[in-house]
Amino acid sequence: MIKAILLVAVLALAMFIGPVLTNNPGYIKLVLAGYVIEMTALGFAIVLILLLVAASLLFKLVKHVLRIQHLSFNFFRSRRQRKARLAFANGLHAYARRQWPQAASELQQALQAGDFNYEKRFLAAYAAFYAGNYQLAQSLLAALAEDDPSRQYLEAEMLLHQGDARQAVVTLESLVQQPLIDVALGQLYLRALQQAGQWQQLLVVAGRAATEHWFDKASWQQQRFAVYPQAIRHLAPEQPFEQQQDCWQSLPAKERKSAAAALGLAWAEANAGQADSAEKRLVAALSLADIASAWPHLRQIKLGRSVLRLRKQIQHWLRDNPSNGYLYAVLAYLAEQEGEPQQAQQAWQKARQYQPGLV
Repeated sequence: MIKAILLVAVLALAMFIGPVLTNNPGYIKLVLAGYVIEMTALGFAIVLILLLVAASLLFKLVKHVLRIQHLSFNFFRSRRQRKARLAFANGLHAYARRQWPQAASELQQALQAGDFNYEKRFLAAYAAFYAGNYQLAQSLLAALAEDDPSRQYLEAEMLLHQGDARQAVVTLESLVQQPLIDVALGQLYLRALQQAGQWQQLLVVAGRAATEHWFDKASWQQQRFAVYPQAIRHLAPEQPFEQQQDCWQSLPAKERKSAAAALGLAWAEANAGQADSAEKRLVAALSLADIASAWPHLRQIKLGRSVLRLRKQIQHWLRDNPSNGYLYAVLAYLAEQEGEPQQAQQAWQKARQYQPGLV
């Protein structure tokens, strides 16, 4: 409709101005280097327009042939672009050096011109977040779409850093209910549930994380030890863990049989006075590859004198791995359980010899 109105307006203007230009065409005379050029004003206007069109086409052709991406005759625009590119480069360097306030400032200036505005804004928001300037980070994120995964991730992470884990869980809960989710959001949701202390839901979500592969194989192996022992300890503080609970049965069988789950179940049994049963579970579930990850949780299980089978297993592994500091640490722990402080001290010396800084 607007195009039709403009066309009618141009035709009407031509009807009124056309006769005037025909009866009074005007006259232009140019004298240049001994040459005299005479033409009507209308003819001069037409020639000028054609020259501008030809120059524009030639300029585009040259840019295409020479592959020039950014070239402008606008001085102020070119200056803004140069400053924006410099600010972007400085911002990336500051980001790499973890100079967060400077990175946030430079990347924010880089938004004034140039390309990659989404990336600049996202990096600037993260730099502001790392600098502790949550208000600036939020204002930068406000320009992104509300359903943008990057925006949702950073908003939830800011809530976690501010200690509001429950609100982070609420923010992420609806997002992870979708059939296909950004796995980074899923990983953050798992961490938010841990910090919020929602242990039953944590076990349910851990099962989904294992099934949908939110982590690669090696990372999930470590993640198990961060989830199962802690969840079981909080769900069964004074009695054996009830394995018929829906949250536990919702886990895949492989997860329930994992070494990480066995550590949590053994802790609950030992805490309820079933040390012998706890030791049997540990001997059956633990492998040499699990010892380093299991150590922070294993040392908190009170086995008392029910350590004979586990001690034999550790000594068997030590024959083939005499420089494994974690195995000596477990031996020290077992000696402490049996009330043998001298043997425990000797084992600890070996443990720190092969694994400095072990506690």
